[in-house]
Amino acid sequence: MSAGATWALVPLRQLSGGKERLGVSLDAGQRRALVEAMATDVVTALLEVPILPARVLLVSEDAEVAAFAAGLGVGVFEPPAAQEDPLNAALRAAAEAAMGAGAATVLMIHADLPAVSAEALRALLAAHARQGDLTAPRATLVSDAAGTGTNCLLLSPPSAMALRFGPGSRALHRAAAAAAGADYAEFMHPAIGFDVDFPADLDRLVRPGETQDNAPGARTRAWVLEQQSRSR
Repeated sequence: MSAGATWALVPLRQLSGGKERLGVSLDAGQRRALVEAMATDVVTALLEVPILPARVLLVSEDAEVAAFAAGLGVGVFEPPAAQEDPLNAALRAAAEAAMGAGAATVLMIHADLPAVSAEALRALLAAHARQGDLTAPRATLVSDAAGTGTNCLLLSPPSAMALRFGPGSRALHRAAAAAAGADYAEFMHPAIGFDVDFPADLDRLVRPGETQDNAPGARTRAWVLEQQSRSR
């Protein structure tokens, strides 16, 4: 698959006030810095695939996120306000906009994957390209480390199936693909499967480079080293 036909959608609700479950370990400033570092590393990996900067969109209504996207040289999609299921509504609207602009495939990836790399994403795209009947709608999912969530979802075309991000989304996405008649596959890669939501995830992160699945990108590594220097 040509990355030129692929658009990347990165939901990022806000920079401040996120990752509340890490509050027992990190103050608000530390959490914001971590959110920015991980999101920067995700965007950097996408650009190194390479996916054109104009086809990498941060999906957010937040003005700070829009400014952050501009600083990274990528686009932003401001979804319509949605009272119900706002994450899936926002990604659905972004996927429709990308398809209207010519996207054959959308890669939906969360912003809190500190170890994601261009190499891992290229392997994911290659696996998706080899999957099933290339004329049929198809989906490739990367779950989280717990095996219940969805860290990344590739759809060809962008409207291939309904979106079910949220608790238990791995099983829900599998069912949605079946309901839509889309070919469905899962791709496992530790660098894409590692996300940071809980203090235990943070414990893995602060051992950068010990294993393939917790070697963070440059900005997240710098954040980790800063936290370590503060604690001495």
